[in-house]
Amino acid sequence: MNKLIFVLALMGSAPMLAQMEGQESIFRASFEGMFDPPEPVLTLPRGLAEPQPPVPLDGGLVVLLLGGIAVARRRQTR
Repeated sequence: MNKLIFVLALMGSAPMLAQMEGQESIFRASFEGMFDPPEPVLTLPRGLAEPQPPVPLDGGLVVLLLGGIAVARRRQTR
């Protein structure tokens, strides 16, 4: 029972200990700038940017298409 009271008292006093001036400056210095948004990415004007190349078919899509063609040919020949 004494341990429970001690733990509850320690948990209750932890926020007060964390707000002490010396501790607060340590935490503030360690987290300073952590949640600031990153610098914006520079983009080129629309006229200067090259058009994006077309996206090639990946291997999974090619296999899926070939499999569909094979199934269709089998069903058609029956």
